[in-house]
Amino acid sequence: MSHSGRGNICIGGTFWPLHQGHRSLLDAAFRNGNHVGVGLTADEMAASHRNRYVAPLTERSGELVPFLDELSLRYGVGYVIEPITDIYGFAISPKYTAIVVSRETESAVDLINEERARNGLPPLRRVVVEMVKDDQGQVISSTRVQMGEVSQNGRSLPKQDGGKEGKR
Repeated sequence: MSHSGRGNICIGGTFWPLHQGHRSLLDAAFRNGNHVGVGLTADEMAASHRNRYVAPLTERSGELVPFLDELSLRYGVGYVIEPITDIYGFAISPKYTAIVVSRETESAVDLINEERARNGLPPLRRVVVEMVKDDQGQVISSTRVQMGEVSQNGRSLPKQDGGKEGKR
């Protein structure tokens, strides 16, 4: 599959626990780029923005790689995973021309593009992916998965289930 002219695309996140919304974003990155840079939030950054458990970077990366390998094979697109310590990550690198974001995180692209402009770089092309909803029409989130409200695939979990399918 040829992706000529699409350029290198980046995406960033904590990706924990990895759920259908994340998979949708990552799929969009592989469909829209020649090469995908996956910025995986470093442990300190991941912990500083949340009141919930986030697995260490090595564990998150280990769970992410099989899915990225699958996408790489499907689309014929290579990728790299790099830890990021701020909202810019490597999105301010001249080698990237596009970024994948969810509707929820789209405003971060404005800040990234302002930083790119300060560095004499063109703005990143945005690939905005709508939020994925569960079988009840609510947005799937890592917090909801961890709380046992919804499975990683977007199936609502019954209260008496104790959320075992969604907890880590």
